Amino acid sequence: MAILLAGYSPALQLLGVSTVASNQVVEKTTRNALDVLDLIGLTHIGVVMGQAKPLLRPAALLCPEIHGETGLDGPQGGPVLPHSGRQALPGKAAIVMFEAIQQHYSQQPQQRVQLVCTGALTNAALLLLLFPEVAGMIEITIMGGALGVGNTGPVQEFNIQVDPEAAKVVFEAGVPLTMVPLEVTHTALATPEVLGRMFSRGGAGSISPLKALVELLLTFFASTYKDVFGFHGGAPLHDPCAIAAIIAPSIFKFELMRVDIETISPLAAGQTVCDIWHQSSAPKNCRVAREMDVDAFWELMLAAVDAADLAAPMNKPQPTPDAAAQEA
Repeated sequence: MAILLAGYSPALQLLGVSTVASNQVVEKTTRNALDVLDLIGLTHIGVVMGQAKPLLRPAALLCPEIHGETGLDGPQGGPVLPHSGRQALPGKAAIVMFEAIQQHYSQQPQQRVQLVCTGALTNAALLLLLFPEVAGMIEITIMGGALGVGNTGPVQEFNIQVDPEAAKVVFEAGVPLTMVPLEVTHTALATPEVLGRMFSRGGAGSISPLKALVELLLTFFASTYKDVFGFHGGAPLHDPCAIAAIIAPSIFKFELMRVDIETISPLAAGQTVCDIWHQSSAPKNCRVAREMDVDAFWELMLAAVDAADLAAPMNKPQPTPDAAAQEA
């Protein structure tokens, strides 16, 4: 849904997608990114496979209990996306990312490129370490972190917990940084009312194959979130909130504060330590989202779904065998 929003918002030009091991191994997240892009008609957007493991830790945490064995399971388990035959771009992610950012920035130096991170920050950290000059070309927005209670740890949010050292690099790089934490993303619930709005848009008629597939994915996500976290009423759409923060910052309330990353404690490694009382003498390094206009968010999201619905190849009428034979 984050890829769909980035690709179909008229406010953005999606330059590319990099993948990383987070909710599943990087081979699966790469396959998912390619399949999603082709499914929604964005076959011109390249995907580069990123890091398979954290910077220093032995292996990435995975989350099959939430996202399934494929990373994008349906309600019955297993894959629901049709597989595209497309392959990832060659090359190392940090290099490919830098080249794309540098090329675009050289053409529009008055406008920083937006790097949106919705998984572990390993690729972003390597980009900043290998090419420190990129800090002057980009702004980073992350979906991740928490001001208080975490999800995969008592005080840790999953994306930061996967690679705390990478997060520390990003948060201390001096690049303009925005964090959209759990407290905000947990308000973006795909409730039955929201799904009803999605299906009712675009006039009467049968539900399109794309919207039916979106419902399948959100239904699975809602069920696992209910089972694991006791959430009721719908799945929280975490990642698109970070895209929305770029498209429409006016629908958020932000607060600039110091945020440090805990990397040492066996109890709290991956915690985003947010100085909400502004007591730290360290420089404020992060703009933290505190609230979001949920109705406005869903208007952005559903408008993007409508746009993708018009372009998605799976929604196009397929020729019957007889018609195909006649054309031949």
